[in-house]
Amino acid sequence: MFLNSIRYIKQNYFTNSFCKKILQLGDNQKLESAKITTGNQNNRKSFISFIKDDTITKQITPIINEANTKSNWNFLLREFEPLQYTVYNEDNHYDWHIDSRVQPYDNGLIRKLSFSIFLNDDYTGGEFELCTPHPVLNKQSNEKFNLEKGSILIFPSHIWHKVHPVKSGIRKSLVGWIVGKPFV
Repeated sequence: MFLNSIRYIKQNYFTNSFCKKILQLGDNQKLESAKITTGNQNNRKSFISFIKDDTITKQITPIINEANTKSNWNFLLREFEPLQYTVYNEDNHYDWHIDSRVQPYDNGLIRKLSFSIFLNDDYTGGEFELCTPHPVLNKQSNEKFNLEKGSILIFPSHIWHKVHPVKSGIRKSLVGWIVGKPFV
C-alpha cells in the first residue's frame, strides 16, 4: 500500500477542559506497568490504564474522519478500541513498534488507524517519532514530534513509531486505535 502521507497532525485541537477531564479519569484509575504481547519487555517502559467512555470517542471521531479523508487514506473504519491512558515517567520510553497485529481479532477486524493525544507539555524528551523505511533504497524517512497540549497525531497503524525516553517531568497521553475490516 502506498500512502501520500503517513501522518495527520492537528495542533491544539482539544481544549484544556478536555485534557483535564482525561487526566482526571486516567489518574483516578489504577495504573499498571505496560507490557508487550510478544517481544522484548525492555523495549517498553510506561504505565497504562484503559478508558471506555463513548462521550470521549464521540469527541475524537470528527478529527479521525477528517484525517482519514484529508490524508486520502479513505480507510473503511468501524469502531474504536478502548482508549489507553499512558504515563511516561523520567527514563520511560517505547522503542520502535507498529500497532498492527499479525492476525485479525476474533471479530475479524484489524487496527487501521492509530492516534496519540498529547495531554500535557510540561516535560522534556519523550518525542514521538515516525519512520517509513525503504528497503530497496536502503534509506528511511523519520519525523520527530513534541507537540503541544491538546494536539493529536493520527497515522496508519502499520507505520513504525516510537516514544523517546522522557528526560524530565511526566509525559501523559491518550492513545487509541480504530479498527475495520481487513484490506482486500
